[in-house]
Amino acid sequence: MSTRKSALREERGVTLVLMALMLFLTLGMSALAIDYGMIKAAKAEAQRAMDSAALSGASAFLIPDPTVDKVAEAEVRARDFAKKHTVHRVPVTDPEVAVDVDLPNEKVTVTYTGGGIPLWFASIFGASTMSIRALAAAHVALTSKAACVMPIAIPDIWKNVNVAGTGKKPISEDLVPDGLWNFKDQNGDGVLEEGERELWEFDLGEDIYDQSLYGYGTTYRNGVGGSNPFLNKTNDYGRQITLMTLSPKDGTVSSNYYIWGYNTTEANSAQQVAARITTPDCQVATIGGDGYEYAAGNGAQVGPISDAWNTRIGYDPGATWDDNQNRVTNSDAGDAWLTDSPRVVIVALYNPEGEMTGPSDNKLVFNNFAKIFLDKRPSGCTGNCKDPITGRFLGWVGGPGGGPVQTGTLIKTLQLIK
Repeated sequence: MSTRKSALREERGVTLVLMALMLFLTLGMSALAIDYGMIKAAKAEAQRAMDSAALSGASAFLIPDPTVDKVAEAEVRARDFAKKHTVHRVPVTDPEVAVDVDLPNEKVTVTYTGGGIPLWFASIFGASTMSIRALAAAHVALTSKAACVMPIAIPDIWKNVNVAGTGKKPISEDLVPDGLWNFKDQNGDGVLEEGERELWEFDLGEDIYDQSLYGYGTTYRNGVGGSNPFLNKTNDYGRQITLMTLSPKDGTVSSNYYIWGYNTTEANSAQQVAARITTPDCQVATIGGDGYEYAAGNGAQVGPISDAWNTRIGYDPGATWDDNQNRVTNSDAGDAWLTDSPRVVIVALYNPEGEMTGPSDNKLVFNNFAKIFLDKRPSGCTGNCKDPITGRFLGWVGGPGGGPVQTGTLIKTLQLIK
């Protein structure tokens, strides 16, 4: 009897030991699971912060102004955006962030190396903290699509071989005898009037077009105009160009631009065109492909279209282009005018060599898109006013990405690549 009681007592002792051991292992596994989940959550927070910082940094390469230090701006943007985040409820700090800017490839890599995250239960096993590391990279890539494009298309600029005085063209064509398509504000009032606009036509076999060499945004015209800020523009940023002419007196220029729509009704209806000017249809337009319906300038459309441009300009009435600063001043959007002013619009560009003689298939194929700031028109220019619509070239367009292989040099999109 005593032997049986002794055996029972021994069994109870073993059970207690096993239960204690299992409880210890269970608590240990629970502790590790809790700490592991906490570390994973902190890692995810750090990764989101770096993803955002990398995209913000790479956005500096979408700044069209060629005078901006893109490397410095990219680092500032990446760091500022990183510090807007927290990891494990602790704000990200400068020392924890490393930013590498690859200018030739327009790429920004951001790395976070956080201090030790305190562990709750793993400290039992001698691990009181764990460091966190996260990395992200983003770059700017060319794309083929742009949204909210104005219903006009203009020729991309080319190398005009025939200069004034050669006898091949009227000398009035090149008011500034430099062989370039630009303007001369002869009376200095800031408005291009009759006789001050250079009227060009593309001569097949003589003039030369190459998007990468002579198109808008290239270095080809750098230095034109010497010390004159109205003419001397870097990579054409701030250069004044004609978007639309409304007078038959403008001869050659009126055949250069096209009103276009996504279908024939849009292209030929003054009301549709005017509506897209005042409130842009934000469908996506694409380079290449089958093209879009077009209709050349039509005198019957002058009234509603002229007033539509005036309405658009009136959305930010005080905004003025300052050639000395090469930027917009007095905009309702303040320093954010480039992204927020309704007078900054997107227009389509086409190859003058292929389209200037008139698309034979009634389709207009785009080869690029450009961002433009709309100039003011003369006071009292309403109704059937036929003064031209001019604007300032602003370079890059931020596209939605995707599209065919063909790309324009002015359309870029942000991509997270790591």
